[in-house]
Amino acid sequence: MVGNVVSIQVNGAREQVERLVRSKTFETSEVHRRLLLYLAEKTFAGESDRLKEYVIGLEAFSKPDTYDPKHDSIVRLQVGRLRQKLAAYYQTEASDDPVLVSVPKGAFKLTFEPNQPVAVRQIPLDPQRKTMALVLALAAVSLWALGATLWLIHQHTREAVIAEQWNAELETLWNPFLQSKRPMMVSLGTPLFIRFPNFGFFRDPKVNDWEDLENSERVAGVRRALGDKDIVPNYHFTGTGEAGAAFLIAQLLSTRKHELLLTPSNLLSWQQIKDDDVVFLGPPKFNRPLQTAALTRDIIIEPDGLRNLKPRPGEPAFLPDRIVAGKPSEGETHALISRTPGPSGKGEMLVIAGNASPDTFAAADWLTDPARARELVRRLRTPKGEIPRYFQVVLTVSFKQGIPVQSSYLFHHAL
Repeated sequence: MVGNVVSIQVNGAREQVERLVRSKTFETSEVHRRLLLYLAEKTFAGESDRLKEYVIGLEAFSKPDTYDPKHDSIVRLQVGRLRQKLAAYYQTEASDDPVLVSVPKGAFKLTFEPNQPVAVRQIPLDPQRKTMALVLALAAVSLWALGATLWLIHQHTREAVIAEQWNAELETLWNPFLQSKRPMMVSLGTPLFIRFPNFGFFRDPKVNDWEDLENSERVAGVRRALGDKDIVPNYHFTGTGEAGAAFLIAQLLSTRKHELLLTPSNLLSWQQIKDDDVVFLGPPKFNRPLQTAALTRDIIIEPDGLRNLKPRPGEPAFLPDRIVAGKPSEGETHALISRTPGPSGKGEMLVIAGNASPDTFAAADWLTDPARARELVRRLRTPKGEIPRYFQVVLTVSFKQGIPVQSSYLFHHAL
């Protein structure tokens, strides 16, 4: 026995950890798979007692020696999420797993315990109660059968509606993803919020990286006003446009793409980007991998509009976004649709984004609505009757009360 592995064979504990890593609960979260393996190895090596927040930050998250847990709570945040994922696994996937793995609250080490099912006490029933129990059981089965039938009818109707909407242009736009054997990962842009424990949340729109907080005068002012309270990063929110775009894509592709996954952008790993086809929803500031120079194309999103790095005759070099003064949820902005190869040259990548949340929803509408798709393909089609495999499309979007009310095609670049 090693460390806190009580009454559990080490080999059995290792097998359970491997079972967790391969599970559906952990398949979209490399950071938690890596953290689970790290904590397990420390436990098996008898080093669980030295697992302090600072040590985990250095060894598991590659933090520098200057790392200060008081100002960077990444370890507490991710260990807490790992605890939630373990609980979710045992509530949904685990059936007869022999070992229960958990992270006690207030601790940074794993515990391994026998996962024994709770014995059900058998209470003898008299004949009258047996009859009543049988009637109730039959009623329950009948209700289940009725519910299952209604659900199947609903699914059949829903699939029929989607199939009816599907047209040749939608097939053309999504064909690279549909033909690919790789999983399709939808990355939901998640802006950085600051959480003041026991008080509330705050966001500086100009800051989206935890490392840049020291330069934020707004955050510093709020902290001073609250008596220099500790702050915690929070990525639990997204824009209504990004959420709506994810819904449109899932509704369109759920019956055609079996491995369709969703993850918050802050949990998306480079390994997933390498192994999967990825759809990014939201601007680069909400999807950190999009900030790298390797992903720069002809047209890029800047804080106040779109920058055309290679303007063609008649095209502007910059398209400014215009927000109505005093009405941040009303204005005329721009959306950018970019279909490109993955960063390594393999796989497919699609970016649906703009600086305002309604931009993302409007752009997704052009890729999921049959009539919009028909116009988009017509614009993209070359004299030979084909559309370029990789392209960027610029749209103009007008919105009121945060809802896109009008959008139109401006121009595109074949890449």
